[in-house]
Amino acid sequence: MKNTEGAGELLLCRGQDVTSLDAGMAWRVEHGMLLIRSPARRGEPPWRLALPGDWLNIEALCGLPQDTQTTALIASRLRALPAVQQPPSHQLLTRVVHQQRQWADNLLALRSGSVERRIRHLLDLVRQAVGGHRGAELDMPVLRDIAALVDAAPETACRVLARLRPSRKAAPRLGAATPALTCI
Repeated sequence: MKNTEGAGELLLCRGQDVTSLDAGMAWRVEHGMLLIRSPARRGEPPWRLALPGDWLNIEALCGLPQDTQTTALIASRLRALPAVQQPPSHQLLTRVVHQQRQWADNLLALRSGSVERRIRHLLDLVRQAVGGHRGAELDMPVLRDIAALVDAAPETACRVLARLRPSRKAAPRLGAATPALTCI
C-alpha cells in the first residue's frame, strides 16, 4: 500500500491486502477491483466486489466496527472521501443503498448460470474496473481468484477463459511476456 504524498490516495498492487484504512475516513475506488471479505452473517454473502465509484469503510462513518478484509484483485487506486456530516446525510444513505444493491446484483450474476456466462460477467466487471474496452488486453485477477469468484474449478475456469480469449495471429515469441489470460 502506498500513500501518495499525503494526497489522500492509496495505490495497491494486485494481491495486496488493505489491513487498515483510516478508521474515521471513507474511501472511493477510483480504479481497479477489490475483494471485500467479511464474517458471514445470516442473510449476507461472505464477500463482495468493489469497483470504480464504490465506497469503502462506510461502516466507520456509521459508528460500526470495521470487520472486513480487503484485497486488490488487480492494481487499484483509492481516494479518501471528504468528511461526511453527522448524522449521515441523505446523499450518503442513498449511495450506500445503491451500492449494496449493485453488489447483490453482481454476486447473483457471478454465482448463477453457466460458467461461461459467469466468467463473461466477471470480464465485463474487470473492463469496468480498468475503464477498458472489449478488445483490450485486461489486467486480470489470478486464476484461483477467478475460479473462486465464479464458483468453478480452476481447470474449468481456465478452459472457459481459453475459449473466450481472442485467437492470436502469431505464436508468442520465446521469452515474451505471458498474456493476462494464460492459464498456468
